[in-house]
Amino acid sequence: MGESSKKPKLKRRHHTVPRLLLRRFADGEQIIRVPLDGGERRSVGIADVTVRRDFYSMLDQDGQLDDTVEDLLAELEDKAAKVIRKVVNGAWPLETEDRDVLTEWIAAQHARIPAARAANNEIADHIGKAMIAMGGKPEIRRRLEKTSAEPVSDERVEALWEELTDFEGYYAEMPVNDHMAAMGQSIKTAYEVFKARSWGLIRFERRALLIPDHPVTLVREENMPRFLGVGIGNAAAILIPIDRRVAIMMASPGPEDFFVRTHTKLAKELNQRFAYNARKELFHHPDDDPLHEVELPRVRDREMQMSRPPEGYLMPDGPHDAFKSGLGNVPEPPPGAKPPRFEAD
Repeated sequence: MGESSKKPKLKRRHHTVPRLLLRRFADGEQIIRVPLDGGERRSVGIADVTVRRDFYSMLDQDGQLDDTVEDLLAELEDKAAKVIRKVVNGAWPLETEDRDVLTEWIAAQHARIPAARAANNEIADHIGKAMIAMGGKPEIRRRLEKTSAEPVSDERVEALWEELTDFEGYYAEMPVNDHMAAMGQSIKTAYEVFKARSWGLIRFERRALLIPDHPVTLVREENMPRFLGVGIGNAAAILIPIDRRVAIMMASPGPEDFFVRTHTKLAKELNQRFAYNARKELFHHPDDDPLHEVELPRVRDREMQMSRPPEGYLMPDGPHDAFKSGLGNVPEPPPGAKPPRFEAD
């Protein structure tokens, strides 16, 4: 086999915060990493932070890893790097073509983060377990009978019911291909939302910014109740640092982009918001001290808050008639949330 026919080597180490962005907060290739678990703050190479193995890899029809998504993200980053360089060097407002590139790139930063995947997994896990709880033993029997050539015993149903309602004993995740499909749809939606907003450029002469491991930060409306979630549609503003002294603010939809008047108080407020948006770590330039008077949050290990645990839906004998008439047939769990023991032995 000739060299030209060999498959290119897979890219396995994927940055969830692109290096082009990290480099804007680094001294050459070194950046200060600040872990939120109380670990030591120290200088590290940007090549080794926010890295997850095969995070954007899909599975092809043969079950083999496919890094096409990583290639597409890298292609977009190359285009965005040129636009970011223009902005940092003084270009503002942006030409339409450059603004569109940066809009798509920021939309990708919003969609590609580990928090988005964690949220999808938490929802899938919760819904799948709730469906098991509401379907009860009759639903387990029905599924077993679909794949079993022999009668299903009460003992087998009871044993599987006990196993599957031990909700702390397992965790159901969406397949990676479903995550990639969801990420693609999220990028499209975010692109439209971000493009419609007016953009403000925030540029500091001396004050420095930090960057969290989840750079796109949503600002909640002041009067919004705390029990309501904040998303890209209802956020008062959307912030992203693109350089140690430059950030972009997306405000309400408007006709023109603008400049934001900067001051020391604003720098502190931005850094506090960026810090609160971090999940496990944040970063800054070795010569800067953007954490002065900034409160660090704890490690965030959950993205969703469910008002009712799966145990609250338990119906061992299945849903009663009134419940059935309201909801119809009990649906199948979503992709990835189906526990792995419904096939015939």
